[in-house]
Amino acid sequence: MTKENIILYAKLLKNAFKTTDAVEIARRLRYDVGFINTGTQYLKANTYKFENGIKVILINANYDAVSRNVLCAHELGHAVFNHANKSNYKDTNLVNEYQVNLFAVALLFNEDDFNMPLAEMSNFTLQSILDANITPPG
Repeated sequence: MTKENIILYAKLLKNAFKTTDAVEIARRLRYDVGFINTGTQYLKANTYKFENGIKVILINANYDAVSRNVLCAHELGHAVFNHANKSNYKDTNLVNEYQVNLFAVALLFNEDDFNMPLAEMSNFTLQSILDANITPPG
């Protein structure tokens, strides 16, 4: 999938559902979203795909609402792009991580708010934007 298609898909979802609430979008796309109280050393967020095709996004409930939305947007990217299960929240597939970071930023933010087009942003830049909007619990 091209960068432009990833950005377009995120914008289409945002416009179709008239929200940037990633949890609401995920649920309206029929993904199960759950919140779990656990330490952040165990789980920030993760996406699981079961053999029967059901996809579940788990998010650590100890994060604030903005952080949970950012984490969900990232995990929603893994779900919609059918990435394989991850054994932890740090996927070693950098192509997958770039795609979901681009998707999450395009879903959550307006491209006009940035000094450069989203398609020209590196994964480091995209990840930095997302990380800047996640506040550690506590």
